[in-house]
Amino acid sequence: MFTFVKISGDSMLPVLTDGEIVLCKKIKPAALRSGLLCLVNHADLGLIIKRLGERDGDRWTLVGDNPASTPSAVMGLVEAERITHRILFRR
Repeated sequence: MFTFVKISGDSMLPVLTDGEIVLCKKIKPAALRSGLLCLVNHADLGLIIKRLGERDGDRWTLVGDNPASTPSAVMGLVEAERITHRILFRR
Protein backbone atom coordinates (compact mmCIF):
# COMPACT_ATOMS: atom_id res chain seq x y z
CA MET A 1 0.00 0.00 0.00
CA PHE A 2 1.30 3.45 -0.93
CA THR A 3 0.68 6.76 0.80
CA PHE A 4 1.94 10.34 0.58
CA VAL A 5 3.23 12.18 3.65
CA LYS A 6 4.13 15.86 4.01
CA ILE A 7 7.36 16.52 5.91
CA SER A 8 7.02 18.71 8.97
CA GLY A 9 10.15 19.87 10.74
CA ASP A 10 13.88 19.80 10.13
CA SER A 11 15.09 16.59 11.82
CA MET A 12 15.92 14.96 8.48
CA LEU A 13 17.78 17.88 6.88
CA PRO A 14 19.49 18.00 4.45
CA VAL A 15 17.85 14.89 2.91
CA LEU A 16 14.22 15.89 3.57
CA THR A 17 13.02 19.45 4.08
CA ASP A 18 9.97 20.93 5.77
CA GLY A 19 7.00 20.98 3.38
CA GLU A 20 8.26 18.31 0.97
CA ILE A 21 5.98 15.43 0.01
CA VAL A 22 7.31 11.86 0.16
CA LEU A 23 5.88 8.64 -1.27
CA CYS A 24 5.79 5.79 1.26
CA LYS A 25 5.25 2.07 0.74
CA LYS A 26 4.03 -0.34 3.41
CA ILE A 27 6.91 -2.45 4.74
CA LYS A 28 7.00 -5.75 6.60
CA PRO A 29 9.24 -6.12 9.66
CA ALA A 30 11.30 -8.80 7.88
CA ALA A 31 12.27 -6.27 5.17
CA LEU A 32 13.69 -3.68 7.59
CA ARG A 33 17.40 -2.89 7.44
CA SER A 34 19.76 -0.23 8.74
CA GLY A 35 19.87 2.97 6.73
CA LEU A 36 16.30 2.92 5.38
CA LEU A 37 14.19 6.05 5.72
CA CYS A 38 10.92 4.98 7.34
CA LEU A 39 7.61 6.24 8.65
CA VAL A 40 7.31 5.26 12.30
CA ASN A 41 4.31 5.31 14.62
CA HIS A 42 6.32 6.28 17.72
CA ALA A 43 4.59 5.68 21.07
CA ASP A 44 5.48 9.17 22.40
CA LEU A 45 6.19 11.28 19.31
CA GLY A 46 3.40 10.08 16.97
CA LEU A 47 4.09 9.67 13.25
CA ILE A 48 7.70 10.54 12.47
CA ILE A 49 10.16 9.91 9.66
CA LYS A 50 13.58 8.67 10.71
CA ARG A 51 16.46 6.60 9.42
CA LEU A 52 16.79 3.10 10.87
CA GLY A 53 19.91 2.68 12.96
CA GLU A 54 21.00 -0.50 14.70
CA ARG A 55 18.79 -3.50 15.31
CA ASP A 56 18.47 -4.99 18.80
CA GLY A 57 16.39 -8.15 18.55
CA ASP A 58 12.96 -7.03 17.32
CA ARG A 59 13.61 -3.36 18.09
CA TRP A 60 15.42 -0.58 16.23
CA THR A 61 17.20 2.66 17.01
CA LEU A 62 16.00 5.70 15.07
CA VAL A 63 18.31 8.39 13.72
CA GLY A 64 17.62 11.89 12.45
CA ASP A 65 19.95 13.10 9.67
CA ASN A 66 20.13 16.57 11.19
CA PRO A 67 22.70 16.65 14.04
CA ALA A 68 20.28 18.93 15.95
CA SER A 69 17.42 16.36 15.83
CA THR A 70 16.24 14.43 18.87
CA PRO A 71 18.98 11.96 19.84
CA SER A 72 18.41 8.22 19.48
CA ALA A 73 18.87 7.76 23.22
CA VAL A 74 15.90 10.05 23.89
CA MET A 75 13.65 8.36 21.29
CA GLY A 76 14.52 4.93 22.64
CA LEU A 77 14.25 1.61 20.86
CA VAL A 78 11.18 1.10 18.66
CA GLU A 79 9.46 -2.23 18.00
CA ALA A 80 9.58 -3.35 14.36
CA GLU A 81 5.76 -3.38 14.20
CA ARG A 82 5.75 0.40 14.74
CA ILE A 83 7.83 0.92 11.58
CA THR A 84 5.03 0.96 9.04
CA HIS A 85 6.31 2.38 5.73
CA ARG A 86 9.51 2.85 3.77
CA ILE A 87 10.16 6.23 2.12
CA LEU A 88 10.58 5.63 -1.61
CA PHE A 89 11.14 9.12 -2.99
CA ARG A 90 10.29 12.77 -2.58
CA ARG A 91 8.79 15.29 -4.92
